[in-house]
Amino acid sequence: MLHNGFVIGRRRFLAASAALPFAARSIARAETSARGLRLTYKVASPPKLPPPLDPGPDPRIEVEFQGSGRAARCSLGLQVLLDGEPHLLPLAIWTEDPRAYWRMREALHLPALRGAVRWADDAWTLAVSGRDEFSARATPPAAEADASAEDRPWLSYRHQLSPSWAEGPLGDRPVELWRSPTASAAGATQATSAETSGKLGGWLARLGASGPVSAHVVPDRSEREQEFARHVAASDFEPFALRNYSGGSLGLPEIDTQFSGAAALEAYRGQSRVRLPGLLIVSVDCVANPHVVERLVPAPCIADPNALVRVMAIRGLNDPSLDEAWLLARCGIDGQRAWYAISHLKNSLAGSEFGREAWGYPTQDGEAHALLGANRFTSSVMRGNLSLYRADGSYGGFSTGTSLNEMLVVTLRPKIGAGSEPRRGELLLQPWYYQGLRKPLNRQSLYAAFTAPPDKDASNPWNRMGPVDAYWADIYDDADLQRLPAALAGEVPDIAPYYRDRCDGHLPWEPRPAGAQERTSD
Repeated sequence: MLHNGFVIGRRRFLAASAALPFAARSIARAETSARGLRLTYKVASPPKLPPPLDPGPDPRIEVEFQGSGRAARCSLGLQVLLDGEPHLLPLAIWTEDPRAYWRMREALHLPALRGAVRWADDAWTLAVSGRDEFSARATPPAAEADASAEDRPWLSYRHQLSPSWAEGPLGDRPVELWRSPTASAAGATQATSAETSGKLGGWLARLGASGPVSAHVVPDRSEREQEFARHVAASDFEPFALRNYSGGSLGLPEIDTQFSGAAALEAYRGQSRVRLPGLLIVSVDCVANPHVVERLVPAPCIADPNALVRVMAIRGLNDPSLDEAWLLARCGIDGQRAWYAISHLKNSLAGSEFGREAWGYPTQDGEAHALLGANRFTSSVMRGNLSLYRADGSYGGFSTGTSLNEMLVVTLRPKIGAGSEPRRGELLLQPWYYQGLRKPLNRQSLYAAFTAPPDKDASNPWNRMGPVDAYWADIYDDADLQRLPAALAGEVPDIAPYYRDRCDGHLPWEPRPAGAQERTSD
């Protein structure tokens, strides 16, 4: 039994339970493996679901807490009927376990979000971005299992947004419905009452939830396997396609992505570009080792024979959430010169806000710093406490006006397809434009280096770059970065060698490593 982050044996737990609060002792007596909590609410405003799902005549949602430590999670699911049989459609799942998060989003296509879930003082708490969103406490349950609260199979949709939002959320891409059988045969025990507080990210109000009308202590769960159920018409699914994305998270403002109506979908298609204003951009080009760069660029991209790489450190002058760093390699594709996106680091990730799923951005947690002095600039990139990159130099004179630069950026993302193994991928080509006050560079002063020891983290491409020669830099102050709709540029038969880096060395669809302690009840 796991309790407060420690692992103890069953006998020791039962013996120690005499000293625990009454609620914890009662839960232990009812089911020694039970430590989750499920709350059921009536729903006044259920979402309009795509066929063949039906919320039934008495719509309800389930809020469930499970797990321990970083692997704990909170899920919100809608009770639905599929061919007359009861199922659960997850609408949101919060976890702070990074591997469970990517596995749910990118392998199982479940709507995972970042959030910390804790059990302490007999209460469950969900915190998002450091702020408490929801808490629940249940009084001791009855001694016998409640057959009316058996675990329901989960359903999930596998779909992929079109890289060109002008085509709509889906374009001509297929939508698949998958089913996860019941994860636990053990029964739930009904609690006598429950106390709750918080808005649960606005979901309770959005769905018109009242209650909870019941509370159950539920058993621990094993990993859920998925099986293909059927295809779903893209036109039926389109209003549901953006539900996993928070408002504005795709860089397309003022769009309600929760169960979008006709007006929101038209606004989504009508955006001409993603615009990030008020930036400081320090872009440094370096000549690297050709053997290193070739291994980082997937065919049909052709790595530049001069092995030119670019680090773009971006700082939001008025909005720190815009801080980010890009590592790109010069390449050729379909007769065009472009930059292949090897890595994208950004602090405080939330959902897929930075295009990882929509446009294939190789996003990971990290920090970017760009600064201007009186006549010098610096930029640096870090992950945790490890320095990955540093550049500096000087500039002189004054900007003579607004300058414009452009680049084609190639990104890689998995391709949705039932049972594809090894994973196929697709390359997307997206035009970027940035303009601002360009600082005149003193080229002789330019310095750049990848600073992490090469053996510190072999799964990170920043650590594998080795020595480089700084070639050129562009420094833009008070700049705008604009990104246009992307287009398909080619396919990659097996993305694993190139995609593994952005998952810290372990692909989301691979089994857990031997001896791993994390729990992912996906």
